[in-house]
Amino acid sequence: MKKSSANPRPIPFDDYEIHGVKRFSEQGGSWCEQVADSDAAFWSLYGHIPSGGLDCIGDFNTRAHAEEVYARITGRTYGKGENA
Repeated sequence: MKKSSANPRPIPFDDYEIHGVKRFSEQGGSWCEQVADSDAAFWSLYGHIPSGGLDCIGDFNTRAHAEEVYARITGRTYGKGENA
């Protein structure tokens, strides 16, 4: 977890993203990839790190549940304002 030199706490996320995700398996290995919502097996809520990259906050069975958790964290409706 990246921390600023002036503050020992982690740097806060500057935005959030929700993406549909699907697990793939091949030759004994498996991985997850972002897919269209119509192809998603589950949805992941990510926090955007200001210096680059994403941290997965959680995986959810429905997009609605991911959006509910986003609203609890931010106090905003997902897709309104900066996420529109």
